[in-house]
Amino acid sequence: MKDKLNNLILHLKKDKITNISTIGFIENNPISEIIEINNSYLIKGTSDVEWTYVVCNNESDLRALLEKSGSNTYFASVEDWMIPIITEKRKAEWILSTMRYYLPEDVEVPENKLEVIPLTTDHIGFIISQSNYKQFLTPAYVEERISKSISAAIIKKDKLVAWGLTHDDGALGSLHVLDEYRKKGYGKEILISLIHQNRKLDKMSFAQIEERNINAARLVESLGFKKRRRVSWVKLS
Repeated sequence: MKDKLNNLILHLKKDKITNISTIGFIENNPISEIIEINNSYLIKGTSDVEWTYVVCNNESDLRALLEKSGSNTYFASVEDWMIPIITEKRKAEWILSTMRYYLPEDVEVPENKLEVIPLTTDHIGFIISQSNYKQFLTPAYVEERISKSISAAIIKKDKLVAWGLTHDDGALGSLHVLDEYRKKGYGKEILISLIHQNRKLDKMSFAQIEERNINAARLVESLGFKKRRRVSWVKLS
């Protein structure tokens, strides 16, 4: 499996920006199954749940991959054209659609003006309690993201007031600033810290933002992120 994964990553990196989420998930999580048909792939791996990633550009290969893989409940990084096919036999319990942004490697990013430190596992409960996506988060998931990846936090008067970390595919996310501390540039400081940490690890920064979240989109665009395409996360009933 190790050699198969390495070869798959090399193949996906030929179009790194398109496949960045899939590459990150493979690198960060245990992979249990890889199915290949005509240079199209279905990949299963587990973080908080078992996720299915599909790398494919035509309907016939997608149908063949789904037929061969059996039962799948959670799909990640799904393109719009895939959704009607994935939900043909089983209805979607929920679909979370986002716009993917990536930061070109030659874009200059300013240094932090404020002190930004890593999150600790002591912050887990508070992070979940403040999240707009708490239904998608578990303490074990947040603990893993803090322990195994980069994170950023701003503390004021011994209180966590702004933070960010990465998702299981390496996307920058869970960026949050408490209401009373907004409009002070704290969100930008968190994002800058995460970008610099990624660059030290030779990783490209990317984010997946709901299209209604205009403020988050403006923030990443202000630092040079480019809009790529819409992708969705799907749970089948």
